[in-house]
Amino acid sequence: MNGFGDREPVLPPMYLADAMAALYGYGAVMVALREVEMNGGTGQTLDLPLFDPLFSVLGPQAANHKLTGEVKVRTGSRSTNAAPRNVYQTRDGHWVCLSASTQGMAERVLVKIGRPELVKDPRFATNIERVKNGLGARRDHRRLHRPARPRRRTCSYFDEAGVTIGPVYDIAQIVQDDYVLEREALIEIPDEEMGELPTHPVVPRLSGTPGALRTARRPGSASTTRRC
Repeated sequence: MNGFGDREPVLPPMYLADAMAALYGYGAVMVALREVEMNGGTGQTLDLPLFDPLFSVLGPQAANHKLTGEVKVRTGSRSTNAAPRNVYQTRDGHWVCLSASTQGMAERVLVKIGRPELVKDPRFATNIERVKNGLGARRDHRRLHRPARPRRRTCSYFDEAGVTIGPVYDIAQIVQDDYVLEREALIEIPDEEMGELPTHPVVPRLSGTPGALRTARRPGSASTTRRC
């Protein structure tokens, strides 16, 4: 599914299967413990491979394939269910992601970019037509969005109209973001090699029994990083 249709598929550059399975496992353990607590259960085996969570996030694709005989094509960052929804480059060479998945928001986007006539244009008047006619596709970037502002101002410009928009960050930008710093979503823990090791805190945060990271090393680990 990842990547553009005219290029090779793209693998997520992260441990996606492991993270998804861990989240499913987290919930499964809570449900199993609740069963013991409420119904006097004696425990049960959790069958949770890496594949099942990833397959579940594909949603109705198997049903869609049976219904239409078609395979979902790769469309990059563009949605095939809502338009406009894509990434756009700003004047300073950075990127923003914009999503207008409701009718009212799509109309606000069209007005905000100075194209109010498209609201009544039959080609773009409904979400079905916007998706069908490619509003927000790569070929429409120039028509939909002119990089007239740097990233920060672009986000503010659309945000003031109630449009869902956000910056596309790399890790160097994430660790400097005001929201990340104010929420303390980045913490530092003592480390023998680095002095202070930046990382995320325990997620989720519990008010009564908050978790804490006491060490940067796993038990028995000789290094703060794992290599393969």
